[in-house]
Amino acid sequence: MKRLVPPIAVLALGLCAAALAGDLESGLKVGDSPGAFNVKDVTGPSAGRSLCYR
Repeated sequence: MKRLVPPIAVLALGLCAAALAGDLESGLKVGDSPGAFNVKDVTGPSAGRSLCYR
């Protein structure tokens, strides 16, 4: 019986976390545009430079 307690506890915590996470929203809303973000170019004439995409 003692061997079953830890897996059951982990399962219960996971189910609680999943239930609470259901209320979260992620991603952009319809019509929104993403903000600027930086990337490192690895090819072409700008190879090795950091570029800002907007």
